[in-house]
Amino acid sequence: MTNRKSYRIIFGLGSNLGNRKLNINKAHLLLEENLELKNIKTSKIFENKALLKPNSPKEWNIDFFNIALSADINLTTFSPQKILEIIKNIEKEIGRQEREAWAPREIDIDILAIADLIINLDEKLQIPHKSLVERNFFLKTFAEIEPNWQYPLAGKFFGKKISSIS
Repeated sequence: MTNRKSYRIIFGLGSNLGNRKLNINKAHLLLEENLELKNIKTSKIFENKALLKPNSPKEWNIDFFNIALSADINLTTFSPQKILEIIKNIEKEIGRQEREAWAPREIDIDILAIADLIINLDEKLQIPHKSLVERNFFLKTFAEIEPNWQYPLAGKFFGKKISSIS
């Protein structure tokens, strides 16, 4: 990382259990407070079908509400690992239960990107998010608020990559 303090961070927030809108609003407020976020932008809510692995229980097929949230964050105060730790605590505070992967959830908060940084510490912390360009709900919400973000792994403007998504 360079010596700059402030970086643009983009989160993906999703919920398909409980009061989905309230869960996302709580997550937004808690992220802002706990991470001292500045200059926040949020996308519109995007409703989409749940991503399910083959042979998932039928009761898991509950539509999600998703948004993207971008903000300035001080990485000298909050390392990416610390951000992830805070996110996990916020998810628990909102009521997320431990379930198997792909199961419905009260809230899911993902770090989609931090400026042009590439971080690959382990399965739990890969930035940009390993599925960013594969998931339409990430792409649509992200592009709405940060259309000129440059994907550091491909060197292309994110907005141009998105334009073909329907």
